[in-house]
Amino acid sequence: MEQQTTLRTAWGGVIPVELRLAAADAIELLASAVLPEPFQTFYMLVPRVSYLPFAISRIREQWLDPVLALAGGGGGGGGGAPIKDSDVWFEYGGQALRWHYPAGLLYDMLVGGRGGAGELPWALTVHVRRFPADRLIPAPGVQAMRDMFMAMVKEADFIRNGSTKRVMDLAKSDQMQLLDGVQTHSFEKYFAIHAIIAPPHDARAKPKSAQPKAIPVRFYMPAAAAADDAAAAAAAVKDAPDAGARQQQQQQQQQPVVDMARFHVSQLPVPLVRPGASSSSSSSSSSSSEQTTVADAFRLCYEIADGSAFVASCVCLCQGVSVPWETPVAWLAENLFYADCFLHLVVAAASG
Repeated sequence: MEQQTTLRTAWGGVIPVELRLAAADAIELLASAVLPEPFQTFYMLVPRVSYLPFAISRIREQWLDPVLALAGGGGGGGGGAPIKDSDVWFEYGGQALRWHYPAGLLYDMLVGGRGGAGELPWALTVHVRRFPADRLIPAPGVQAMRDMFMAMVKEADFIRNGSTKRVMDLAKSDQMQLLDGVQTHSFEKYFAIHAIIAPPHDARAKPKSAQPKAIPVRFYMPAAAAADDAAAAAAAVKDAPDAGARQQQQQQQQQPVVDMARFHVSQLPVPLVRPGASSSSSSSSSSSSEQTTVADAFRLCYEIADGSAFVASCVCLCQGVSVPWETPVAWLAENLFYADCFLHLVVAAASG
């Protein structure tokens, strides 16, 4: 079945990630800015539809805890305090990553939207001290992430159906299966429950109640990077403590800095049929021509004087794919949605 193939392909998308421990944290934990040779970097594959907090236990068990064990429980510098999941946070290009965003969305916002071939592996810095509570929601961890995820699923259910009844009516075991499916990246576990809360949309369905009221969509559009961002990146490279870290930051500096704090996030319920079009037609061909497109949804979100010209100068990324602006939103919602049942669309200037 074509849709099953598309769903499995989107679900199976992963990002190769290269992790390095922040120099300041390494000094505090090990009395050295450079980790022992086998442990300087840690590589892993992070599912696009998953979240960084779900990777923390593996990072600790396979990388950080063995380093601390070799150093005698934390070494000098008073760093003997154990590492807690809620203390771990990730940084890219000097920016703290929002742990409650899907990993694929973070990559598209900060790397994919810059044009070119992107950056693989994605070089991230891991911090285990000095959590930036002024920039991130405090206390990340598995349970906090599961709670945040379910809140997003309920919000998507309300947008689609006008209530959260489908999610709230799930048995406790079904809710746990949905969460486990995301955390363990299990296609079978997740989609067995997803089919209950967001059954496939049939445009030809006779009863209107069988169709979703709207599609949950979020657009992410960055403001232009300021010149002082480049200066800050150059200073960070100069101050990097070792050659590996300097090389990593130099690679990040080669592309324009995209500041997460300057992203404009706009959420709206997108109607299946574009505003002003007739929704009474039963023929599939006219129904298709009247479906709300990505460009239509964007114009609903942003009031831009010359919307058509602006759209032509930009690309729209969904799950790492550059989506044509004329794509029906309903099709995307059936095939390229994230695990939280939202369409997360990143808009960026077209390269070259």
